[in-house]
Amino acid sequence: MTEGFGNGRISKLDPKKRASAHEILDAAALAFSERGYAATSIDDVADVLGCTKGRIYHYFRTKGDLFIGIHHQALEWALEAVGPAAERDDIGPEEKLREMVHQHAMHLMNRASYMGPAQMHIEVGLAAEGRHKDNAVARIFEMRQTFESYYVKVMEDGVEGQVFRDADINLLVKATLGIVNWMHVWFQPDGPADSADERHRIAGEIAQYAVRAVLA
Repeated sequence: MTEGFGNGRISKLDPKKRASAHEILDAAALAFSERGYAATSIDDVADVLGCTKGRIYHYFRTKGDLFIGIHHQALEWALEAVGPAAERDDIGPEEKLREMVHQHAMHLMNRASYMGPAQMHIEVGLAAEGRHKDNAVARIFEMRQTFESYYVKVMEDGVEGQVFRDADINLLVKATLGIVNWMHVWFQPDGPADSADERHRIAGEIAQYAVRAVLA
């Protein structure tokens, strides 16, 4: 058994084992999305994956490990999606925010099965309770802070440059993140209207809405 997949150890596995561990996380994400954390068991995850519990226990010792692993992976993808736009120095705050929100929304739609579990913030503590996962949970909160800091910086730059209205930066950031993260409630992947073009349209509309909300 391997411990600590919530803190990045998946990346240290050989490619075949890494793929297998990610398949398990994908199945767990679907199970948690449908049932919630408390009502999901290892048996449920095994049923989604079509395997025995032994395969899951080979990589993840507990349901909490799975839940933390989902959070870690979702945040890793989110940072990869938004970071490049946030770190650009060739565009102004308005265009940068629009691109950040667009990429953020696309990430949430393209990783839809991880959207719901990744919003279960309070239950991260439940997943770690009594299982010595303090470091893994601390890493998750660190990644969240890094992600949020991207939005703080672009808002600060926009306000300073008088592109965005002078307002409470923290409030602007929370409101913007709320607009995008709420997608996990209403976005339905693989529905009748779902397509790559439709996802880009949705992301564009949300990005435009978010930018217009903060413009001076």
